[in-house]
Amino acid sequence: MKVEWKVDRDVQKRAWSRIRAVTGEVSKMVPEAKVIIDVGGGAGWFGLHLAEAHPRASVISVDTVPRPGESKVTHLKASALDVPVSNGKADIVGANAILHHVPDSLDRCISEVARVLKPGGLFLTQEPLADNPIARLVRGAVTTDIHEEGECPLEYEVLESAINSHLEIVKTEFHFLTSYIAPHLVARMPSLKGVGLVLVRFDEKALENLPGLRAKAAYVSIIARKPQVQLSENDRKTRS
Repeated sequence: MKVEWKVDRDVQKRAWSRIRAVTGEVSKMVPEAKVIIDVGGGAGWFGLHLAEAHPRASVISVDTVPRPGESKVTHLKASALDVPVSNGKADIVGANAILHHVPDSLDRCISEVARVLKPGGLFLTQEPLADNPIARLVRGAVTTDIHEEGECPLEYEVLESAINSHLEIVKTEFHFLTSYIAPHLVARMPSLKGVGLVLVRFDEKALENLPGLRAKAAYVSIIARKPQVQLSENDRKTRS
């Protein structure tokens, strides 16, 4: 039996405010973006966030199960491993909680991202990580209506290596230590709202000031750029 993943809106908004802000930052980092691709995008909401600074940009969601409905999004039924878009078409590519669904084809997926990006274009991925004790316990003990059974988030080093093989990582930001499930707990026990908000603030300060704790973060945002000059095979081996 699956548990409904309820969330307290106030705690959810506060807990995810920083991770949501990263998409706006990436949007502003690319001047005059014209094409934005949302890999595994479903309805394409992540692509729309990445288009925040570019209201005239074309947003393309690529998914094996498209969910049309947003008029500003073009939907393509396809795999993240074989994106039906020409080389160098995209100014920005986003992938929200998608890469851990293709652990055995991670290099192929990142290779496709690099292929469709223009030189100098940006890739943003936001992914759950494997080594947060609280999130790992919840995944192992509870089946919810928004988490697929058997989900296996990746270790940060695995993500870093795969991305660095094709792109240049320009920024990494870690999120959540104790507060990943706070919105869900507060929804079921409203009296804990104050505690939940305190945990959110604690996590932000701890991850900012204590780098050693980042290995236990529950989520990560990685911004990477496609080099202006394509990496040679030797460069890729050296960086990975």
